[in-house]
Amino acid sequence: MGRSSVGPALVVVLIATNACSDRVHTDGPFGESRDEPHAAWCVPHEDGKTTITANNGPLPNEGKVPVTITQVSAVGAQGFKIVDAVLTPQNGAVNGAEYPPAPEHAGPSWERRVPAEEATIDPGETWWLIVGLRAEADHAEIERVQVTYRDDAGSNYRFLTGSSYSYLPDC
Repeated sequence: MGRSSVGPALVVVLIATNACSDRVHTDGPFGESRDEPHAAWCVPHEDGKTTITANNGPLPNEGKVPVTITQVSAVGAQGFKIVDAVLTPQNGAVNGAEYPPAPEHAGPSWERRVPAEEATIDPGETWWLIVGLRAEADHAEIERVQVTYRDDAGSNYRFLTGSSYSYLPDC
């Protein structure tokens, strides 16, 4: 009986499959991340306010399969900490309002918000990403918010939102 070459070939296929599954794409169903933020928000200090609402805009699933958000994280944060990340089915939360926003700043769909992490967005759906930020210093800033997600086909993606935020004594 001769030696089989199935073992080494199977190992090569498994290694190649595992290497591909770890790849993270930056041009996925939410669109392509911009190199630079397209909006910069400055929120001045107010009496006792240390949290702000950061409306990071729509996340449209332009793909053909559902996507699931696996993580929402801060990029280039100094003095800011993400305290919450939610999705709302419509736009409306006011940038810079205290977090969580009061009813007059929350928008019409705030009561239908869902936690962003582990939320699934079906093809053709659009949800708005709202992040609560807490300032832990007199001067706080965040360059961007990063959304990591995967699709039902097994591909992994990373999307950078287009806004940066600052919390300063004077803007």
